[in-house]
Amino acid sequence: MAQRQGELKKRAQIAKQRLKMGYWESVRRENAAEDRADETVTVKTYVRSVDPVSAAAPDEKMYKKVCAILDRDEATLNPIGQLIDNDVYTSLDAASKQRYILELSNKFRELKERYYKERIGS
Repeated sequence: MAQRQGELKKRAQIAKQRLKMGYWESVRRENAAEDRADETVTVKTYVRSVDPVSAAAPDEKMYKKVCAILDRDEATLNPIGQLIDNDVYTSLDAASKQRYILELSNKFRELKERYYKERIGS
């Protein structure tokens, strides 16, 4: 019971810090900007998405997925399962599947740390 209350206090403190930092206001602005951007596709966004120099693009897509998972404020039982690209995973042999899951879990851990650093400002 005490452990549950400690976890609740920790989550409340994190939520309070998000409010102080204006996190939800920035999310609201980003969503409004994305809604406007979705209405029209410009050449600039197309070029940016296919730019071969930008190796961070897949990481940014995964980071958005990780943010969506962590923003739900619920205990996600299988976040790695939500991040798996099933087309890639089914085409792999057993050893490659294990390597893929290990790399994905390491990437999730890194992106989760980035998420909390950006959100809390540590």
